Amino acid sequence: MARTGQPNRLFRNWNAKIAAIPMVLTALVVFMGGTVWTVVYSFTSSRLLPKASFVGLEQYERLWTSSRWLISIQNILLYGVLSLVFTIVIGFLLAVLLDQKIRFEDTFRTIMLYPFALSFIVTGLVWQWILNPEFASSRSSVALAGKALPSIR
Repeated sequence: MARTGQPNRLFRNWNAKIAAIPMVLTALVVFMGGTVWTVVYSFTSSRLLPKASFVGLEQYERLWTSSRWLISIQNILLYGVLSLVFTIVIGFLLAVLLDQKIRFEDTFRTIMLYPFALSFIVTGLVWQWILNPEFASSRSSVALAGKALPSIR
């Protein structure tokens, strides 16, 4: 007896899946291409611009014998652990405070959620200023980069 229920989950929305193939392939090529490029050139004598002279693990030996690298690894680990602990503790305390029936609870929630709304407002204002021809910040930044722009007037 043939089963005539819902189609297999894999074959649902196949138009959307086919339409997403170029985006997925582009992301994979860019990610994998950049990763392979970095790994290949990490085994060469390149310092800034690519040179294809293979030196093996010499770059890594130089890196791990550098005191600056070891200090930076210690700093990254310390920063990562402390920021993780601090974020979890502060987040937990704020969640507990928001869950309690405290005095001025509405004010506290407003103060907590205000930065989320403010970031969108500030971003919109900054783009408005950048694109405003009277303010002309984008024109001055391009002019600072060495490109002469024709006058608007």
